[in-house]
Amino acid sequence: MKIGILGAGRMGRGLAELLGKAGHEVVVGSRMPGRSSFPAVSLNHAITRSEVVFIALPHTAIEPNAELLATVTPDTVVVDLANGVRVEDGRIRSVLERPHGRWVADLLPQARVVRAFTHVPDELLVSRAVRQPNTWAIAVAADDAGALAIVSELVRSAGYVPVPVGDLNHSAVLDPGGPLFPNMYLPGDMCDLLDRQGA
Repeated sequence: MKIGILGAGRMGRGLAELLGKAGHEVVVGSRMPGRSSFPAVSLNHAITRSEVVFIALPHTAIEPNAELLATVTPDTVVVDLANGVRVEDGRIRSVLERPHGRWVADLLPQARVVRAFTHVPDELLVSRAVRQPNTWAIAVAADDAGALAIVSELVRSAGYVPVPVGDLNHSAVLDPGGPLFPNMYLPGDMCDLLDRQGA
């Protein structure tokens, strides 16, 4: 597939490496492509040439780029992996009062938003996939069954096992403060944890 990854940080670069090795045509978009140490194009170029767009930008960069993000064509699959993190009383929490995936879907009503790759520590993304392929779980949430299927296949392409966890209204389990964040699980362990949480 033609994939655009918005954000040239560790998660964006890691996904580009994994999905590129799997045979997908991947470009990485940066807010400052000329200053990136990784080959990158503009965010606009990454959006306009892609069938699937990954938002790997910092949470704080999403609203300032909302007008640009709104140019994604109708029915484009948009994968939200950004996290708005705050620390309260020594605990990780989300900066939002609603699930991050629902927040992005409300910003981009024309898109088919999927929440995935949010609970993976960035320093483990590539190493776990390369050293132990098809072993570790990635939780995936979406309202659209077709978009969920597309992203689940991309999760497999990246070397992980997709575990659907419900729609975007129930995707807070992937967010900061949720039971999955910021850890990695085997598929069975993830399902057991979510069952115990009643998620």
